[in-house]
Amino acid sequence: MKLEVMTVEALLGCMVECEASDLHLTPDAPAFLRKDGSLVPAAWLPAASIGAWLGQQAGLLRRLQRAKEDVDFSLSFAGRRLRGHAYLANGREALAFRLLPEHIPTFDEIGAPAGLVGLSKVHHGLILMTGRVGSGKSTTLAALLLALAEQRPLHVVTLEDPVEFLYQKEGSIFHQRELGRDFTTFDAAIRSTLREDPDVLLVSELRDRETIRAALAAAEAGTLVLSTIHARTAAEAPQRLADFFPAEEQQPIRAALAASLTAIVAERLIRVREGRQAVYEVLLRTPAICHMIRAAEDPQIPNALRSGRQAGMTTFAQEGQRLLQSGVITQAGVQKLMEE
Repeated sequence: MKLEVMTVEALLGCMVECEASDLHLTPDAPAFLRKDGSLVPAAWLPAASIGAWLGQQAGLLRRLQRAKEDVDFSLSFAGRRLRGHAYLANGREALAFRLLPEHIPTFDEIGAPAGLVGLSKVHHGLILMTGRVGSGKSTTLAALLLALAEQRPLHVVTLEDPVEFLYQKEGSIFHQRELGRDFTTFDAAIRSTLREDPDVLLVSELRDRETIRAALAAAEAGTLVLSTIHARTAAEAPQRLADFFPAEEQQPIRAALAASLTAIVAERLIRVREGRQAVYEVLLRTPAICHMIRAAEDPQIPNALRSGRQAGMTTFAQEGQRLLQSGVITQAGVQKLMEE
């Protein structure tokens, strides 16, 4: 199949127009769009296009070539927000883009279960969003943040890499800070934020020990902390967090997590008749859950999840059946959900 030659700008336009979730660019090679989870070739990219485009973007090419490290950034294009990632492959520049939703969705629009909706009334503690890369964690956190601001005026501080959604809500204050532009390390920025009178602190990802320690301390101090971590299920998240630390430090970290945790929400995306549907697993704080986390009895957490429906908890299997009965997904969709 012969592909049309296109520029980076033209391909970004195609991405926005067809609502593709991702765009992958490699010099002198086909560009690929990801649409509804599938990769499709879009056009042929000339060899010099990526370097020329990066050179126009506020020093991105210089940062990439000087440090020989990946560079995360965000931009607005054709009225949409995109997250970008520039990196080197085979000694040449490459790009990956993620298209953010046109607007921050409401809980109704994402089909949030009751347990997730209830988190909009929370005032303190740690709420973790988990799931694989590309599962929609950032979008759900954004929906939760605006739902919180619907309940009461808030001072919200976000620490991001890079800034993705741009927040605005009458009566609330949003201070969005970006790594490398507004602060140098997440852990230091979290400690600084506690002197800024925040109601809510959003940390884009718990990615290292010091950030985890600082986030747990902020939550224990009374701030509502929202963040993400990579784990398949809600039950796996405590061990995933503990695994950042050597064995001798894991028990104190588990104790701090048990003391500060409010909820863990896991998310998966599955194909439906039109597009993709988010499905959620919700783990809420109870004395039994806190004991399991503190005592490293994680294998018991799924049973507590299944029996916690009256408290607002739900598993992927239970949510799959609810969506099946409401006609949102098919039996094949439920099966695919459980295979993820």
